[in-house]
Amino acid sequence: MSRTGDHNKKKKDSNALNRKKNEHAHVNAEHGKHDYSKKTDHL
Repeated sequence: MSRTGDHNKKKKDSNALNRKKNEHAHVNAEHGKHDYSKKTDHL
């Protein structure tokens, strides 16, 4: 079975994607979303 690859594929700009994700996470953190706390509030 021969393996055929596509060598003309465009590279993904993962740096830009990660930057976008980090900016989004920073905005959410400023608004107090998804904050992590070890303290349990149900006891």
